[in-house]
Amino acid sequence: MGISNTVMENDVVFVGKKPIMSYVLTVLTHMNSGHDKVVLKARGSTISKAVDISQIVKRKFSKDLKISNVEIGTEELPNEQRNENTGDRKRNVSFIAIEMGR
Repeated sequence: MGISNTVMENDVVFVGKKPIMSYVLTVLTHMNSGHDKVVLKARGSTISKAVDISQIVKRKFSKDLKISNVEIGTEELPNEQRNENTGDRKRNVSFIAIEMGR
């Protein structure tokens, strides 16, 4: 586990089901620990939460942080059940990666 019990690898914060302010605190703690950047990564229904987190951090807590890059795309993930229509065992899930830095 990473900062404040949020899943984090290197400079990446994986956004999930925790409250938004938990992720805001993680981003702020990470940046105040001397790191130059942090990346919020979210899939599917948590994409809007990642956008909200980036905006709260930028507007209310750390005006010197800027969004330096945004990546969007689709990842192919294993599906627990076979798709009845196509027979596939994979599913496509949208993702967003928001890089913030000074």
